Amino acid sequence: MGKTILLMRHSIPEKCALPTEYIPLSEEGKKLAKSRKELFSKVDKFYTSPYKRALETAKILSDEPIIVKEELHERLIGDATEDFWLKQYQDYDFCNPGGESLNMVSMRMKSAMDAIIKELADGETALVVSHATAICAFFLNYCEVAVLEAANKSRRIRYHNQEVLHGKINPTDYFELEYVNNEISKITFRRSR
Repeated sequence: MGKTILLMRHSIPEKCALPTEYIPLSEEGKKLAKSRKELFSKVDKFYTSPYKRALETAKILSDEPIIVKEELHERLIGDATEDFWLKQYQDYDFCNPGGESLNMVSMRMKSAMDAIIKELADGETALVVSHATAICAFFLNYCEVAVLEAANKSRRIRYHNQEVLHGKINPTDYFELEYVNNEISKITFRRSR
């Protein structure tokens, strides 16, 4: 019997000028998360990034205790002097001063996900709430990730030559990762709406 991780992007954040770690969910984001709660009623464990919008998403989706994992946070941008979104996908080692490259985030996320899978018993499912770029960086460990359209942050993710994602990762979209012997055996993308 295997284990399952549902790796989700947080719900819709409020548009505000707070530091990224403090940005809360918008009212629309709270409603969207509440509308998804029933889907996760059989989840055994809930994990989240410490960022406010992710933590709020997890709290809405779970009646169980939530485990905060620092390593699940979004990529640290640092001192950005240009629009670097596409550049980071052209060079996985690119980072702004004081920020993280996709390769750095990839290693951090893999470490967190490896720890989570080891905490699950056979047959258990965990919901992990994180962020779009952090999730894509995690997939660099296993998948081919390519930018389709930088303007709307549209990506293609392929796992073992099978297309998993073709488009944007919207709020509360998630990837279902099936594990056998603590190794990913299958990845399926689930749209939120």
